[in-house]
Amino acid sequence: MKRNVSDKNSSGLQIDVKSLILEIEEARRELQNCMDYFQNVTNEPNLIDYAIYKEAAARARYMYLLSEARKLNLKTNKYESDKKLSS
Repeated sequence: MKRNVSDKNSSGLQIDVKSLILEIEEARRELQNCMDYFQNVTNEPNLIDYAIYKEAAARARYMYLLSEARKLNLKTNKYESDKKLSS
């Protein structure tokens, strides 16, 4: 199914589909980096707190972008296989 380059979300704002896909990819990488970082700071309590908050923020952004993609009925196998990141 071919999509328009842009679409409107529920609030009526114009969304560039290609930009949304790129942002989702960037957010997925950021979330993975945060998860990796958390694995490497196990000995420092202050860094553990930082890693937890950073990962929570990255996860929230990723989940928001995925929900925007779902509203536009965008689906790709890559994002479906990344459900482990979003749970």
